[in-house]
Amino acid sequence: MQLFSEYVAWQNYAATRLSEAEVDETRAEAAQRYAEDIVMMGATEGKVLITRASLSADEQVIEARSAVIMAYATRKTTAVVYANCERVVNLVSRELSRRIAQSPTERRNNRWNP
Repeated sequence: MQLFSEYVAWQNYAATRLSEAEVDETRAEAAQRYAEDIVMMGATEGKVLITRASLSADEQVIEARSAVIMAYATRKTTAVVYANCERVVNLVSRELSRRIAQSPTERRNNRWNP
């Protein structure tokens, strides 16, 4: 039961980290959109192709896109850790249920054994 409690605690921790990673990813995406909008507002020419090219060359937009990629990677790896914790919790829970279900039978059978 102690092992089960420890894994549930780790699962709770992983769930918290996953939610933080999702929030960070959303913030990074918002920052990227903001940086792109600033560049778009500063564009004086009406040609979309030139504006898009200047968007890709802007240093703040490049940094914002990099931050989005890092936030996405962090969220994905945290999701894997959470899923792994969830699988282990389920495994330990099934094992506990199996042992608890066997316990009365084992005691009856061992009562007559020396």
